[in-house]
Amino acid sequence: MKRITTFVLLISTLSIAALAGENHKALKKLDEKTFTKEIWNFKKGKSFKYKGDAPIVIDFNAVWCGPCKAIHPSLVELQEEYGDKITIYSVDVDQEPEITEAFGITNIPCLIFIKDKKTPYYKSVGKKSKEELHEMIEKKLLKE
Repeated sequence: MKRITTFVLLISTLSIAALAGENHKALKKLDEKTFTKEIWNFKKGKSFKYKGDAPIVIDFNAVWCGPCKAIHPSLVELQEEYGDKITIYSVDVDQEPEITEAFGITNIPCLIFIKDKKTPYYKSVGKKSKEELHEMIEKKLLKE
């Protein structure tokens, strides 16, 4: 009985992880190498300095996080709607602990909104509706 229970738990965990991984394919994933090259080289200095020119959103998430899974479809839809105006990235906190630590992320889902090199980034923690996310993008990234 113990073996069957262990087997069922293992299969369930792997299935959930596989499905969660599939959900994150539509957003660009950020790993440490790409992040330090294109966004911010946090290893060179503790002070945030955005390297890019275009507005971005960074979604800090994990495959086991229910609220992260809940907002993901909205982020994918918003990326499709905004096209080249913004880029929405995905960072798995378990796979990229150094990026997570660099932003001081302690709760997920957490979204970082980066408008440009001059404007400080904006951090939003917790589950948001698509309408709330749309409003945040408009106010924090696209408003002149």
